[in-house]
Amino acid sequence: MHEVRMPQMGQSVEESSIVMWFKKEGDRVNAGEPLFSIQTDKAEVECEAPASGVLRKILLEPDVTVPVLTIVALIGEPDEAIAEAAAGSPEPAGPKPKTSNLKPQAISPRAKARAAERGVDLASVTGTGALGRIMEADVLGAATGGVKASPTARRVAANAGVNLASVEGTGIGGKVMKADVGAASKPQSAPAPSTATAGGQRIPLSKMRRIIAKRMCESKFAAPHYYVTVEIDMAAAKAFRSSIKAFKVSYNDLVLFATVKTLREFPNVNAKWLGDAIEEVADINLGVAVALPAGLIVPVLQQAQNLSLEGLAVACKTLVDKARNGKLLPDDFSGNTFTVSNLGPFGVDHFTAIINQPDSAIIAVGAMKDRVVAIDGGIHIRPIMKITMSSDHRVVDGSVAAQFMKRLKEIMEAADY
Repeated sequence: MHEVRMPQMGQSVEESSIVMWFKKEGDRVNAGEPLFSIQTDKAEVECEAPASGVLRKILLEPDVTVPVLTIVALIGEPDEAIAEAAAGSPEPAGPKPKTSNLKPQAISPRAKARAAERGVDLASVTGTGALGRIMEADVLGAATGGVKASPTARRVAANAGVNLASVEGTGIGGKVMKADVGAASKPQSAPAPSTATAGGQRIPLSKMRRIIAKRMCESKFAAPHYYVTVEIDMAAAKAFRSSIKAFKVSYNDLVLFATVKTLREFPNVNAKWLGDAIEEVADINLGVAVALPAGLIVPVLQQAQNLSLEGLAVACKTLVDKARNGKLLPDDFSGNTFTVSNLGPFGVDHFTAIINQPDSAIIAVGAMKDRVVAIDGGIHIRPIMKITMSSDHRVVDGSVAAQFMKRLKEIMEAADY
């Protein structure tokens, strides 16, 4: 029997949850094919089956957060016995109880808090976590008459005023899932509402949306933002890009490469606030904002100072493709020191961006457009791009931001790549 464990997707990841299973119990699976997807604190990632066989048992429902390396499923042959020991995660180190029928009393902190809030007697709760660990969902189930439901289903039901006891669950063991609550909350033949919100809908927050909201608020309210904008004549950059035949390079690649060159000269911008000190980071780890249907993510070009223009273009394309195909690993998001956000492809002329913590600055890149400009007393039409830097005034003074943007403009207008 093969144990399928919650993978540790990077050194910084301690726990994650399953978003969805691609197979159901009894299905045959092949080693290497996608088995389920997980949600870490930064991304949704597909996980492959570690072995071929039959998916004998699913031990973890979607939307339940567990530590990494927890056993989430078992793969074996159709007639192979399922070992009881594989209940969710390895047994903790230390002496084992001599009496085998003792009820496990491991209790998650969140389960304890919910039990106290709702007056649930933990002695009456059956744990469904690793080795019988009592989880938050177990307590909530006990508080609602023993109805089994995913945490997301419970939140949706609470928002919609749906009694979970009246909902038929389609999950494993009759567990009520989010879709079940949605179906139960749809009116069968109710008259159209007469309120001003008729036709609207309430959309529960995804884990990713909650994380984005939390981090943006933390950044905006903690870091004193200010903004510096320059207009860049892209004529030389256009000519330079047209002259490159050996490899493909985008205008965004040129911006990224010029940003790295500028950061080399301004290590005090490639820095972060530590509370009692400012750290100037040795490596330039460049965050590249990527818009996805589920929200904004920022994969990182690690040690960008070591990349040639061609190397940067290839690395950036690979990173963006991985992001759009859901193939990023948590380590692809870590260690950013400066971020570039480009809304030019969407036709945006100019915008300001919120700093991507723990960075101290971010540049917002607008669309390149032909504009009428005055040069040496003459009227000319030039391809102009507006770039705005948002800076944390605790780390980057206004004069430093102005000098940084002046140098970035010089590099790009001279096509000094």
